[in-house]
Amino acid sequence: MHPTKLLRGSKTRYLENKKILVGLTSSIAIIEAPKLMRELIRHGAEVYCIATEETKKIIGEEALKFGCGNKVYYEITGDLEHISLYNECDLYLIIATANTISKLANKIADNIVTTTYLMFKDKPVLVVPVMHINMYESIKENLDKLKYITPKIEEGKIKIDIERIVKEVIDKIGNKFEKKVLILNGSTVEFIDDVRVITNLSSGKMGIALAEAFLREGYEVYIIMGLGEEVPYYIKSFKVLTSEEMLKKALELGEEVDIIISCAAISDFVPEKKEGKISSDVEEITIKLRRNIKVLKKLRERFKDKIIVGFKAEYNVDEKELIERAKRRLEEYGLDIIIANDLSKNYFGSDNIEAYIIKKYGEVKKCHGSKKEVAKLIVSEVKQL
Repeated sequence: MHPTKLLRGSKTRYLENKKILVGLTSSIAIIEAPKLMRELIRHGAEVYCIATEETKKIIGEEALKFGCGNKVYYEITGDLEHISLYNECDLYLIIATANTISKLANKIADNIVTTTYLMFKDKPVLVVPVMHINMYESIKENLDKLKYITPKIEEGKIKIDIERIVKEVIDKIGNKFEKKVLILNGSTVEFIDDVRVITNLSSGKMGIALAEAFLREGYEVYIIMGLGEEVPYYIKSFKVLTSEEMLKKALELGEEVDIIISCAAISDFVPEKKEGKISSDVEEITIKLRRNIKVLKKLRERFKDKIIVGFKAEYNVDEKELIERAKRRLEEYGLDIIIANDLSKNYFGSDNIEAYIIKKYGEVKKCHGSKKEVAKLIVSEVKQL
């Protein structure tokens, strides 16, 4: 097995058992092709590559072989590569110059890339235009005859946007998973006035690690994200600010999922909001806080039969007290699992965590390591429920 294939499924299983043909034409943008093909493989795909002879002046065959882990084809031989690859593959992705786009639009077949395109009359084809903006505008009429990915334009040129391309491929042929997980993540904010807020320093790293771990196990994952780390492009995410917005979105999305996990740092208290902006000239202000809604409790009241997992973060408490507080929360909210951690050991934003996985029947497991490692353990425990 080519070492590149060891990447398969390292991010998600959206393209598991999918075979993708990548066609390359002579644009300098194809130097990004190995990265693009390896990213498709990380989502589970088997990738094949064909290219015009002119591309050899821009990128070598060995670099492309490194990218896809398979032989690269430059011409049609007695093996009838255009037919065999059509039979083999689920989607054809073409990195196309202005010249190639015009040929495709007018069904001209004069090389392996354009000839293979004519074979894919009943299978999905996505064209990625790569050229100067002037050329793009000149051939837009031809491009509009094709199914293409909206281009990324920088410095007057259309460039390869790997994340956008992979997302389009996933949307077009990606697997749909039966089991669904909703993760509440990041920190919420509560408004003091129309300008200022109170919040906390949660990074959202734990929730993202959990989302990635569930994706690798073949779950459909949704994240409701407050403030914090940027959610990877391949995870379906919904941005919110306040705890009220987070609850509203969770009640909406919760209808469609099997598992709900809240590792969000949701505000415990909400200020009495002042209209407008409090003057910065005053020497002192008093902010009155009231107790906030308990999002997890509301979710359990609505979704009595779903698996619900919560997190309980404390600061500088001993192990026994941490576990006892977490158990009380688990029982009060009717959770299936609760994860307890002490922020004095690994503060917000840390890549590591020491935590206790506590099940509703009393079993307690201590775990520590990177958040990615602990996320795998949590997913394993949830799968056993």
